[in-house]
Amino acid sequence: MVIGGGIAGIEAANELSDMGFHVYLLEKEPVIGGRMARLSRIFPTNENAIAILEPKMRALAAKENVELITYVEILAVKGSVGDFELTIEHKPRYVDTNKCTGCQRCTEVCPAEQPNRFNEGFGTLKAIYIPYAHAIPSCAVIDIETCLRSEGKGKDKDCSICMNACEYNAIDFTQEGHKHNSKSKLKAGAIIVAVGSATYDPEPGHDYGYGLLDDVITTMEFERLIAPDGPTEGNLIRPSDCREPMRVGFINCVGSRDINKNPYCSGGVCCMENIKNAILLKEKRPDVRCYIFYIDIRAAFRGYEAFYTRARELGIRFIRGRPAEVIENEKGNLEIRVEDTLKGIVRTIEVEMVVLGTGSVPGEDIERLSEMLKLPLTTEDGLFRELHSRVAPVDTEQQGIFIAGAVAGPKDIALAVAQGSSAAARAASTLLMLD
Repeated sequence: MVIGGGIAGIEAANELSDMGFHVYLLEKEPVIGGRMARLSRIFPTNENAIAILEPKMRALAAKENVELITYVEILAVKGSVGDFELTIEHKPRYVDTNKCTGCQRCTEVCPAEQPNRFNEGFGTLKAIYIPYAHAIPSCAVIDIETCLRSEGKGKDKDCSICMNACEYNAIDFTQEGHKHNSKSKLKAGAIIVAVGSATYDPEPGHDYGYGLLDDVITTMEFERLIAPDGPTEGNLIRPSDCREPMRVGFINCVGSRDINKNPYCSGGVCCMENIKNAILLKEKRPDVRCYIFYIDIRAAFRGYEAFYTRARELGIRFIRGRPAEVIENEKGNLEIRVEDTLKGIVRTIEVEMVVLGTGSVPGEDIERLSEMLKLPLTTEDGLFRELHSRVAPVDTEQQGIFIAGAVAGPKDIALAVAQGSSAAARAASTLLMLD
């Protein structure tokens, strides 16, 4: 049983399948792919993220001994190694997965719209949608709260436009509310938890004006704006006036390395992600000025130091210091006030856009999973605690339950993949010893 359909979970499921095990992969979203599916490129090679991810997803979906079970919630876990039983609840898609072909004729005619979550709120999706172009499974899902048939829509409650457009009769509005939510029980000998993590939300505290200043955005929002399949087809524009910014500031460690928020470092991921995005922008438009504000550059793994050096060679400017504030000036631009700790002076840098390198935080479901699986969380970062960080990094205190990826601490993609593979090997060896 693999819980979580991000890159670590996909890797674990693929490897277990190749070893001959029957694998269930559970995912709470309608599709698998996780956060990696939203990235345009990955550091330090700047390879196309979806070009790496999609073959892994398609290979997994094609395997006869793998069951992809998406859009579900785990309700209970009982049993022990060799004999776990999970109770899951299937959320209604309002679309028959056995009939839907992913043709999207329903999406083309649907009149209702909602913010596009895959694009971090930029642009819109229809009420019936497939989250992204390369999604697995390629099956539509209806957001019933946005759909015109939902309660309170008055005369539109009988809207049947999508049903009329679907020649395969895949739309099924009989899946009404929680009364349709079906439950099922699954048995497994071992469990791998790979639910990932979330990113720090700067809006509640309006960090650096986020949520108040339109042109202060997060790293993931920048990722979608610069992605070729994003809302602007890869053309970075300012949300305030749709102009291309000529001066962009990147602030590292937002929500991380702060005793008032999260004291831990996010594994150097936000450092490298900001460097990657600045490089992508600089390579595409050499005349853009990029500034990266940092406490320390954490470039610990293979290729990272060379990546950082390349950024400097491209003319990206690094300013050592945590900015004190970001304000909007009379020209509509942003001013970053910071103490340059290398030069020993206070500087004010004017830019047209600010990108916040938000760190990793626990996902919203982790405490509930911790209770069900009887797995402790660390006091440092609130993520799952491994049995031993050096000699048993994917094992847990519960025999037969393993952890992989960002749910066990902030990680880049390479390390998440390695842990997915490691967890698969440990689960396999545990089950073989039981036999």
